[in-house]
Amino acid sequence: KSGMIAGIKVEEEIIRDLERLDIEIYVRVQHGY
Repeated sequence: KSGMIAGIKVEEEIIRDLERLDIEIYVRVQHGY
């Protein structure tokens, strides 16, 4: 069970990182960088 919980936490962190990257890319495109 603890392994599953750890896996879920890792997935959440990956999703957060991806969202941050998406936002950075979006901002750069909007500002023409």
